[in-house]
Amino acid sequence: MKATGAQLEEYSINAWVKLSEDHYSDEELQKVVEQVMEQLAMDFKSDEMTHQQKNKNRIVKAEQIRSGDHLVVMAQVVPNPKISAGEEAYLVINMESLTTEYTSIILLQEKINRIVKKFGDSPRISTCLIGWLDGKLVDGESESMLKSAFLAIDGVIVDQLQQEQYVSVTGFSSAMQDYLQVGGKKININIAIRYSQYDNRTYVIVGSPIITREY
Repeated sequence: MKATGAQLEEYSINAWVKLSEDHYSDEELQKVVEQVMEQLAMDFKSDEMTHQQKNKNRIVKAEQIRSGDHLVVMAQVVPNPKISAGEEAYLVINMESLTTEYTSIILLQEKINRIVKKFGDSPRISTCLIGWLDGKLVDGESESMLKSAFLAIDGVIVDQLQQEQYVSVTGFSSAMQDYLQVGGKKININIAIRYSQYDNRTYVIVGSPIITREY
């Protein structure tokens, strides 16, 4: 993000893990959500907790929106496609917040990683940084910006998608341990650049291993 020259404005963290057991009652799902909220040091009211059921999917969700922060913690049970009448249970954490501090994002990511590891093995965590530049980039500037970004992490571009309103590239950097295997290729960095006419800004979204939000 620093290499692109964009001003950091916001971040989001998405984490999920398969829970250690396959079957949970609604009460047990709620207990998982309450424990996660407590470990995140989040005080929440009873009306911020909801129970949902659609077909065979059961979800207990706590949602909190305060002072620019948006947090969702969900524990859910879904059908297991490999086993007739079987189930699987998952924990999901989504957090979005406004910040200009890189250090606080790293510490929070580590904290969330420690929390989800208590509930299951091999958690998946994606972190996105959102920044912006004034105005619209001229021809060649987005390519130069992407080149600088990948050079900063000793990364290589694996794939690129170019549309009228945005460009999105995925790549791999040995500077980061986690990665996804997509089409036989390793990826762990995703950068998108999008211009917004609404506020005359060019937005830069940096995600690892991928961007998990709309851009």
